[in-house]
Amino acid sequence: MTIKKRPKYNKNSVIRGALRRAFARSDEVRDIIAESRREVPKYKKDGTLAKKPSVQRQCQVCDQWVGSTKIVVDHKEPVVSVEDGFQDWNVFIDRLWCDRSNLQRICNICHHVKTQIERIDRLIKQYTLELDILESKTDIAPKEFKKILSKYISKKKTIGLESIADRALKIKNR
Repeated sequence: MTIKKRPKYNKNSVIRGALRRAFARSDEVRDIIAESRREVPKYKKDGTLAKKPSVQRQCQVCDQWVGSTKIVVDHKEPVVSVEDGFQDWNVFIDRLWCDRSNLQRICNICHHVKTQIERIDRLIKQYTLELDILESKTDIAPKEFKKILSKYISKKKTIGLESIADRALKIKNR
């Protein structure tokens, strides 16, 4: 039996998670979720009508009606900026508890796609800056330099990061 290695305790992640959970339980989030509600008849396996109907909510991105457990309230502008990244806790809290116009109901599928795009954009920005610094350094041993670049070259299969992998390969082959 193999024992899973626990990740190192990260107090910033714990704080961020606690703040996001508190926001998810706020009255504003509940109001936005409650704005779109429809009840659909629910049937049992034998074909008879169930006592309680199924509740659905409408995604504001794709306009699809989904089950009430498959929808969340999301920030149109991300809490952690793609351009600036995490700045400090005051900015994080201000952006988390933002104006209602920056919030939307979004189904899990649309939320996953949106989050992935934001994540890839952040990584491209981060890796571009890291490669800029690596290109300017001349005091790194060639073997160590290739080892560092392998981190970026391995991103070739990640959609959106192909340009980073190509750039790292060009730097490695110089």
